[in-house]
Amino acid sequence: MGARGAGNGSIVRQRLAQIVVTATEHAARVAGLDCTRGLTEPSMKRIWQSFERDIRLSGAAGIALLLLLLGVMTNRYRVELLPLRPQPEHFAILAALLVLAFLYVKKRARFRLQWSDALLAIYLTVALISSLWFPENPRASALFWGRMTSSVAVYFLARWLIGSTNSSAAMNLAVKALLVWGVLEAGLGITAWLLYPFGINLGVDEYPLGVRGPGGIVCNFSLTMYGTLWEPNAFGGALMAIVVIAAALFVSNDFVTWRKMLGAAMGVMLIALGLNASRGALATLGIGLLLVLIFVPGMALAQKLKWFLAAILLVAIIIIPSLEVSRALMQLPTAPGLAQRAPCAAWIAQGMPRGTQPGDPEFDPATGPESGSTAVRRFLEGQTLTSRWVSYQNAWNDFLKRPFIGNGANSFAQKYTTTAHTPGWISNMLLMSLHDTGIIGTLILLTWFGWFAWLTVSAIRAAAPSPRRTHLLGLGIGIVCLLITYQVTTMLWLGLIWFWFAVVEEGTQLSRT
Repeated sequence: MGARGAGNGSIVRQRLAQIVVTATEHAARVAGLDCTRGLTEPSMKRIWQSFERDIRLSGAAGIALLLLLLGVMTNRYRVELLPLRPQPEHFAILAALLVLAFLYVKKRARFRLQWSDALLAIYLTVALISSLWFPENPRASALFWGRMTSSVAVYFLARWLIGSTNSSAAMNLAVKALLVWGVLEAGLGITAWLLYPFGINLGVDEYPLGVRGPGGIVCNFSLTMYGTLWEPNAFGGALMAIVVIAAALFVSNDFVTWRKMLGAAMGVMLIALGLNASRGALATLGIGLLLVLIFVPGMALAQKLKWFLAAILLVAIIIIPSLEVSRALMQLPTAPGLAQRAPCAAWIAQGMPRGTQPGDPEFDPATGPESGSTAVRRFLEGQTLTSRWVSYQNAWNDFLKRPFIGNGANSFAQKYTTTAHTPGWISNMLLMSLHDTGIIGTLILLTWFGWFAWLTVSAIRAAAPSPRRTHLLGLGIGIVCLLITYQVTTMLWLGLIWFWFAVVEEGTQLSRT
């Protein structure tokens, strides 16, 4: 009898072990991984197979989701030959609508609505009323309101696409697409930075460093790239947030087999961030990595600290020499604007005499040529900070004149210009909302943010340790970092963060099932 009991116990243990192995493999497949090959590092072929599997499982909805992401990431381009000069995002929205219509006909579409959606609708209504009522140019404000509406449309469409197919596969696809796009965008940015001095501009700005010579010529600057995005701060903020996602997966034990690949991806993106040198993105990167260090379980604390310091060191190794090298490269015969900068050398040789008339040479001694290295000047440069402070004062004063529903969407650009003589911009998300939509609109928007934060934190706290929970942690910390960055460089009404909101929200729905 005892031998039979022992035999039965052995069978039960074997059966339980088999169930555990099967469950583990299923969880890995849900996360888009393949554990059937042990701890073998993934190859490019396996990455492609992983994408292919998610696309096959999510179908047309998954393809439309990828098109949405591609659209929001390339939205600085316009099709000049078509009426109204549409952007890639508009075509992606149209494709998503067509796919949802097809799924609706097949009775597979799920248009889930909730009370928080009413908050966004009310906010946009307040913004439209103020845009038509108060601005000097209501048409320009209405066009920017269309930009806001398009971004929110991305949020709804991405939500419905994920909910209308295999949600787990679509979620995996979205996370992988963000990571892959981050690496590709970083590669484009690095290439653009290297090619710019040879007269090829793939998306690079010259960032002035406090020095303007005779006639207002920019005599001292560094190079900063923006790739397919609107401008360098948008580039830096997006890459920073994607690095945070990769870091969360990297330190987690749920993605051990992908650790080398994730480390390589982060390395490429960190190099691009170093060349981009956006101060807001780099500061927020430190905050994001610290949050990953504290909240994402997996590696031992000592290991996390080692990799944290390695990331910071890599950025420093890139950023300091690159800022010096860029100045030398811009002396090449092929460098853009070389002829226009010719008077700079003579002016500097004369001791940089300054005048008091408009267009006379001017510079900030703290960031001028005699202040030290280009790297130091880049981080101490105060013209953009001064410009921001002036815009904050103007925006606050305008808000006080119409405190209830604001002055209209982006009406600030109709009244003010920056020090670079471009349309004015309020580089603070909260202040921009107050200026454009007043106290009423801002309270509505903050209520929506509060609901979203509660939803995300509740889902993370309730979820058992799993790859899905790690996805949510990485995406959630990434959103926190983006919103922090948006307090010094507002990009709330670009489609990227609204796509991100949708992916996180659908992830919270999956964590409940």
